[in-house]
Amino acid sequence: PIVAEAARKAATEVYNRIMVTHLLMDESKPNRVAGAVGFNVRTGDFHVFRAKAVIVAAGGASHIFKPRAVGEGMGRTWYAPWSSGSCYALPIQVGAKMTQMENRIVLTRFKDGYGPVGAYFLHLKTYTQNGLGEEYEKRWVEDTRALVGEYIDHHPVPTCLRNHALLKELAAGRGPIRMVTKEAFQDPHKETVGWENFLGMTIGQAVVWASQNIDPKHVNPELTTSEPYVMGSHATCSGAWASGPEDYAPAEYQWGYNRMMTVDGLFGAGDTIGGTAHKFSSGSFTEGRIAAKAAVKYVMEKGRDQPQVSEKEYRDLEKLIYQPLENYRVGRNEIVAGTVSPSYLLPIHGLQRLEKIMDEYAGGISTNYMTNGVLLNRGLELLTMLKEDMSNMGAEDLHQLQRTWELHHRLLASESVTHHTLFREETRWPGYYYRGDHMKLDDKNWHCFTLSRYDRSTGKWAMEKAPVYHIID
Repeated sequence: PIVAEAARKAATEVYNRIMVTHLLMDESKPNRVAGAVGFNVRTGDFHVFRAKAVIVAAGGASHIFKPRAVGEGMGRTWYAPWSSGSCYALPIQVGAKMTQMENRIVLTRFKDGYGPVGAYFLHLKTYTQNGLGEEYEKRWVEDTRALVGEYIDHHPVPTCLRNHALLKELAAGRGPIRMVTKEAFQDPHKETVGWENFLGMTIGQAVVWASQNIDPKHVNPELTTSEPYVMGSHATCSGAWASGPEDYAPAEYQWGYNRMMTVDGLFGAGDTIGGTAHKFSSGSFTEGRIAAKAAVKYVMEKGRDQPQVSEKEYRDLEKLIYQPLENYRVGRNEIVAGTVSPSYLLPIHGLQRLEKIMDEYAGGISTNYMTNGVLLNRGLELLTMLKEDMSNMGAEDLHQLQRTWELHHRLLASESVTHHTLFREETRWPGYYYRGDHMKLDDKNWHCFTLSRYDRSTGKWAMEKAPVYHIID
């Protein structure tokens, strides 16, 4: 509400509940953004926005990999279930370069509720044990060193490497991994802090504990690892390849205005922008301010002329956007009961199909985050088949139409993740994912950023490397 109020006061107009499906490009200037189109999820109205500059600040991607929670509980994920990868799909569609899309994140969290563990480690000074009551992380130091070398000696230990030790301990048959809370919770103050940490951030975790008779004062609760998520603002750095600050960035990172993507006039912030991890909330809104100021500067210096938007383009998009409603209206008459139709695919069916592909072929929970080149190539084949079927999506109402276009965005983001994972022939983040055919970290060949560009006219992806400069040692 605080952020929304600031936006409302600053803007002359605010459009709420618009599902933005596509960006528009300038007819008169190649590689320049010209606006966006979308529909109102309550009224169904079609909106065309013409713009001299566009800032993408949507969320990352959950539900591209199959979650641990199933059935009616499938929305119980660590990252927001409504984050549908729009911040990636929108720039990808218009040819913006993406970076580090293979760098998905896997979180160690309290089991079933995904309650955060950081406050417990740092504030309450709790620690973890295996199912036998033993400390286990030191046991796997040399095993990890064989994969990543000196990175295991960094302090604090990188998050993915702590995940790796947890996964190895479980594979050795010494689970479950538990957070030792019984000691800290004997202190009434720490007990209060522990519960308030969830009631103020992850109420669902407190409910899970209460429903399962878990009192952390008397029972050490279990931990687990989540399914992978894709984001640019937490401990990973997936997203668009953006120009760096004019006064500091190396030449390879600087081609225009700060936070501008490789498409002229297209800016981003937060999860949208890759290559800059650990932004979190404060860094994301700071990046938003930087992007906004840069966008204004761009408009004042280079974008004063009106962008030329093709009426044919947005009319074609309008027809495409609403087609699932027509598919359902016609196809529904072919069945008398149930939801399975010979003529259309429902959004939930498409989502579950996507999650299954990514889970089994791109390193999800079912394979303990393991994949390889053969699996990834097969995954790309199956994603292509799903893309072909997307023209047959059926939407019963506007809500399902929104779900349809969220699926479109998740699918394109998933395709990007899979191509990047295939391109990087090493295992740089054991504990997040493993390339079984390239199990070791390879700094000689892969101490770099991975970049991709999607050509929407051909459907092909071009991959390349970009150098890493350690601006701060």
